[in-house]
Amino acid sequence: MPTQLNRISIGTPSGPKILFWIWVVGLILAAPSFAGEDLQVNAPQFSIPSLDGHELALKDYQGKYLLVNFWATWCGPCKVEMPSLESLYRKFNKRNFAMIAVSNDIFGAQVVEPYIQAQNFTFPVGLDPKLKASNQFGVISLPTTFLIDPQGKIIGVLNGAENWMAPKTLLYFDQLLATPEKAAEAPQPSPCKNNQKSPC
Repeated sequence: MPTQLNRISIGTPSGPKILFWIWVVGLILAAPSFAGEDLQVNAPQFSIPSLDGHELALKDYQGKYLLVNFWATWCGPCKVEMPSLESLYRKFNKRNFAMIAVSNDIFGAQVVEPYIQAQNFTFPVGLDPKLKASNQFGVISLPTTFLIDPQGKIIGVLNGAENWMAPKTLLYFDQLLATPEKAAEAPQPSPCKNNQKSPC
């Protein structure tokens, strides 16, 4: 079971925010893995400082599949899944894939940096001590992970820890990130000759 947090206030609910919340809860209850590619919503635009002093903004990842993982150093399940997230990042980051691990630690870099360095993690880490990005995404438990497509739409959400190197997960990402060239290599049916009617 994921570590439960107190409910995060997301301000006065508006129409789109309520619909987004219903969508997230529905996906969480519906399946333990990514789901809902037909239920796409625009990801909230966010910009947070990174551990290395730069800004991490959603707009900078346009054109790539982006995995956004919300976590904290005090969250046991988060620390369990982190090594497999690192392996997933190293396996696919040369393809059309990026990842941001958004820390919810209230003491920010002071506690996050020693942990990341000790574990030799190489993925980008964002600092969200005031839960600004977390509130925008409606996060209520850690870890929570969102998959965003190249157009900036959320196509999947996963609540709880995952083994990101499980064979079915690797297959999912391999197929998701397949290049058009690979798709073109698949056997194609022979075209009809001399205006021959189908079937050829």
